[in-house]
Amino acid sequence: MQYCSECAGTLEKKEIEGHQRLVCPRCGKIYYQNPLPVVAAVIIGKEGRILLTKRGLPPGKGRWALLGGFVEKDESPEEAILREMKEEIGIEGKIEDLIGVYKNESELYGSITVIGYKISSQSETYTLNEEVKEVRFFPSDRLPSIPFSSHKRILEDLWRTRKSPIPTVDIIIGKEGGIILIKRKNPPYGWALPGGFVNYGESLECAARRELKEETNLEAKGLRQFRTYSDPARDPRFHTITTVFIGKGEGKGKAADDAEQLKIFKKGEFPSKLAFDHKKILEDYFKGGYSNA
Repeated sequence: MQYCSECAGTLEKKEIEGHQRLVCPRCGKIYYQNPLPVVAAVIIGKEGRILLTKRGLPPGKGRWALLGGFVEKDESPEEAILREMKEEIGIEGKIEDLIGVYKNESELYGSITVIGYKISSQSETYTLNEEVKEVRFFPSDRLPSIPFSSHKRILEDLWRTRKSPIPTVDIIIGKEGGIILIKRKNPPYGWALPGGFVNYGESLECAARRELKEETNLEAKGLRQFRTYSDPARDPRFHTITTVFIGKGEGKGKAADDAEQLKIFKKGEFPSKLAFDHKKILEDYFKGGYSNA
């Protein structure tokens, strides 16, 4: 802004209440620059998958993000997010919970306040408008890169607000006299045992076999439970409980899914820093007299 909307005087900057604000020296009107209110929705589908939309407009055009938009005049944030759902993907929704309120800086809009909601969908038939190029559900542990820091924090806080720990599996797989580790594509980064989240309606053993196949292309043979680890700090994102399995891998190993690289490590040659609590898991494994599963 350069001119006063009341008297057309040229605006000047002046320190008021500890902030540099635009002021009209002619009529004295002060122009407060408040953050724009924005709403965002976490819509959870089958097996805990998260709905993301590929944006058709800036900012973040062509990138995956949570569904959302600006709060209109005379509209509550709750009304705004349900309206945005109807406009952008053509479905009705029901608000389940407020996840949190976040500050975000946008190159296009400046300072914005983002209000995140957990919402249940009343339909799975989508009708997209010009703001959305595509809709897809992603596993919560394999989300694509999201351009907005507020959306990342909303997703992190969504899982922290869960009242129960999240079940996961990890697999110690022996092959060629060593143990297979994967280099993770997604945070927490680093080398780790193959593994992931247990889907709804899936047994622990089935989850272990599925995760191993998805990440390494290997089939698990002779799979059996080793131990369970439940330290609330084992995963920096949220509280998880993992059941560790032992087995042998058959087939040709290949890094896939959220595994950037696959490598076989011999005892005493493991990376000094492993993701999660996998260093302790492997130490317990070798203390127990195991060698290469």
